Amino acid sequence: MIGRGRGQQRGERMVAALDVGSSKVAALIGIAEEGEPPRVIGSHQMRCEGLKNGIVVNLAATEAAIRQTMDKAERNAGTVVESVTVGMSAGGLESDVASVEVELGGQRIERPDIDLVHQEGRARIDPAGRTILHAAPALYTIDGQGAVMNPLGLYARTLGADIHIVSADTAPLRNLDTAVRSADLNISSIVAAPLASGRAALSPEEREIGVALVEIGAGVTNVAVFAQNLLAGFSSIPIGGAAITEDIVSALGTPRASAERLKALKGSASAVPRDNHEMIDVPPITGGDEMRRRPRSELVQAIRTRLDIIFGLVDDRFREIGFVGPRANQVVLTGGAASLAGIADYAESVLGRHVRIGTPAGISGLPEAQQASAYTALAGLLLYASDETPFQWEEGLAASLPSSSPSAFKRMFQALKASF
Repeated sequence: MIGRGRGQQRGERMVAALDVGSSKVAALIGIAEEGEPPRVIGSHQMRCEGLKNGIVVNLAATEAAIRQTMDKAERNAGTVVESVTVGMSAGGLESDVASVEVELGGQRIERPDIDLVHQEGRARIDPAGRTILHAAPALYTIDGQGAVMNPLGLYARTLGADIHIVSADTAPLRNLDTAVRSADLNISSIVAAPLASGRAALSPEEREIGVALVEIGAGVTNVAVFAQNLLAGFSSIPIGGAAITEDIVSALGTPRASAERLKALKGSASAVPRDNHEMIDVPPITGGDEMRRRPRSELVQAIRTRLDIIFGLVDDRFREIGFVGPRANQVVLTGGAASLAGIADYAESVLGRHVRIGTPAGISGLPEAQQASAYTALAGLLLYASDETPFQWEEGLAASLPSSSPSAFKRMFQALKASF
């Protein structure tokens, strides 16, 4: 638990979130009160050299960054944090579906029958060397057909359930766990970053009608599809905004830090004719103060070439998950690369769907520096930390994942779309 901090009143709880991403560590400390959005009272962030593509590759460096980040956030909040909700953005995140069915003999479905399906579902999740982060019933079926959100009170011969599972490779998860605990912090729960981002960036109506969230982090791009307020599908792409920076380094012959700054200040996902005539100052990769003048079009071309690759893979993932057809039309971009100028218009032209930029929502007191799309996962983690009851339906499950048919997701998603 966490002790009482500055500004905390009786009946309020202190909560903390820690986002260990591909290039930085960020923390929020807030106060949660029932019926009210969590209120931020402390925050901090810093770069971390111990991470690569969201995976801990240097335990000591990652531990030091976590410790320093939490220490600064605690000083801002006037409290000491003992436990945190941690986000995981990589480590081989995968989605799967386990299906189960029980015989009822035509009886009316009661709560014990639903509990039995859940129990059988847990039994179906057999050891396979992976660790489950989330598992929840996505759809119920009656007599082997139809999508039912709540079967209670209906009559059926059989009751089935599709259980959606998000899992991670065990080794990267354990390394993350070790880094956090080595910094003298307990872990309340570990949340897959796409779920956290969806919690903070998507409106209830978007989650209901169907939406794809594309989170472009530094080293990983995560694609999560939501429908009927459920996570209907998920896929991870091991490329992110850092690849754009590396392409700029190569194209312009400039240091990484300069490439990152040029990307943020002068970069764009949209090309216009004047880019050929506008000149930008490019620091040389060999160092020194002498700037080189290059057309802005070279910078834009480097950015768009990499975005073509990323969004081509995103479109492939949409088809694999089943996010296709006239109702699969809403896309929300989050992550650091979502702040790139013109990226929403670019994504609309490539994906052929409506695209908007998602930013953190649902919490108060968030510092201005953390109100950008790069911090949606961090804000979502604080929302999860604020929940009074555990959100994991799978609590008590064996930490493992079964193999299942690749078509299970398409079948489940088509059933979700049919119930819109």
